[in-house]
Amino acid sequence: MPLFYKPVQSTLPSEDGIKKWHPRLIKVGRVIDTQKIGDMIAEKSSLTPGDVHNVIRNLVSVLREQLQNSRTVCLEGLGSFTMISSSSGNGVDTPDEVKPAQIRRLRIRFTPTGIRDSGKNGVTRSMFTGVEYQRWEGAFPEGYENDPGDDSDPLG
Repeated sequence: MPLFYKPVQSTLPSEDGIKKWHPRLIKVGRVIDTQKIGDMIAEKSSLTPGDVHNVIRNLVSVLREQLQNSRTVCLEGLGSFTMISSSSGNGVDTPDEVKPAQIRRLRIRFTPTGIRDSGKNGVTRSMFTGVEYQRWEGAFPEGYENDPGDDSDPLG
């Protein structure tokens, strides 16, 4: 299935004074939650949905534990997760004054796995290989089905 996009006009004019148009990716249908992902994985494996859901819950728990132990976690074929902090506007004058209380925000940075392209493109991200695009025309294209029973706004 393709990534859908629609044209969106910039709110700010470019250097030549014209408000340019750009593609913006849109989401279609419902968010795929942990339950649905677990069911989909179970369909492709010999595991039961309960086994898969248990593994996903434990993955989240172990990931949190390792990130909070100052580790970077790399899942092959997916990418790396690492904890980063921000203390903007809260600096001090000397290294001796640096304290954890300066940390204003913690985030997890995700970097998709890179794969070497045999061509001259260098490194690409494995999650982006084979991506196709299709302009959104306000209706589902032929062969594309929304979730059964999903009467929500397709852009939602």
